[in-house]
Amino acid sequence: MRALLLVEAFGEGEADSWVEAITTIMTRAHSAGDVDAIETLETITHAAAEPTLAYATRKRLYEAALVQQHPAIARLFLSVSPTVLIPATLKKQLGPERPLRPTDRPLTLGERKSLARTHRRDQIILLVRDPHPAVVEILLSNPHVTEADIIKMAAMRPAVPHSLAKIASHPRWSVRHAVKRALVLNPATPLADAIRIATTLKAAELNELAADQSLPEQLRQHAAEVLSNVALRPRA
Repeated sequence: MRALLLVEAFGEGEADSWVEAITTIMTRAHSAGDVDAIETLETITHAAAEPTLAYATRKRLYEAALVQQHPAIARLFLSVSPTVLIPATLKKQLGPERPLRPTDRPLTLGERKSLARTHRRDQIILLVRDPHPAVVEILLSNPHVTEADIIKMAAMRPAVPHSLAKIASHPRWSVRHAVKRALVLNPATPLADAIRIATTLKAAELNELAADQSLPEQLRQHAAEVLSNVALRPRA
């Protein structure tokens, strides 16, 4: 709800003022450890990812951030990610039928979606390995699924980018620190989502991301620039 309200505010306010405000909030979140700033930064990143954010508003905020020389802010408003190739073995698992275990009979997608609502832990443990976005979406809202289950789903390799994007946008799980970390470190997470999530991580973790050569160059550059913004600005 807060993210949706912020989407409206983005459309009504001056883009330059919003860029300045976001930069200040980011600085307070990373350098001062301000709890309110950290929570607000989470809301900002979710609002930036909202499909309801008008393209014209997104474009204004992106361009204003570039003019003010804040590329890390500009990237928050990018909505398109480079295509991540899905291995053939994983594509096969996305077919119309898939067994929960190699020795089981193949289940249709409808059967697996129905099972994803189960309360049984033995079935949930098997279902968290299902890469299909439709199964993942139901599991995310299953009250019997634990944070440890979601972390396994977020860390799965190989993974379907669309499935990871569903975790990244889920209001309950996307704010859990361990889930965010698993998503950022997963090479299949859409780059736009990974960039927004990385923005909310701690300074020490941003340093770690910036130095990790296994991650996409744009993600490493973003982590370094968020830290640079914080270092260059005085604390409010």
